[in-house]
Amino acid sequence: MTSNIDYTSPSTNFTQDLNKSNFFKKDAQNYINVLGIKQLNTLENTSLLDIYLSTGNVVEPHIHQNAAELVYCISGSAVVTLLNPFTNQILNLPIKPGQVANIPQAWWHYEIATADGTHL
Repeated sequence: MTSNIDYTSPSTNFTQDLNKSNFFKKDAQNYINVLGIKQLNTLENTSLLDIYLSTGNVVEPHIHQNAAELVYCISGSAVVTLLNPFTNQILNLPIKPGQVANIPQAWWHYEIATADGTHL
């Protein structure tokens, strides 16, 4: 096991309040909290986005060159749209609470809320 983390350091953190880590805020119903190594120094190669959206609001199209993404629906509903780079097909994946959508590394994608109070 290799790690760059000094687990003996008093500054090593294993918990963090995600609500105190805002990444983007449009308004009170549409915002994103982020958790990465900057917020929680024991995460290493892991990150988490905590996304809140109202109907019709979108996490704009983007790509992750170095990681896949797993979108988990906690409440509300959304459509996760992917562009398959091998077929050039657009895939629209509706998800509701308890469901996930997997986005492979380096695939363009976006999410759109189809219900108020969507939490991904």
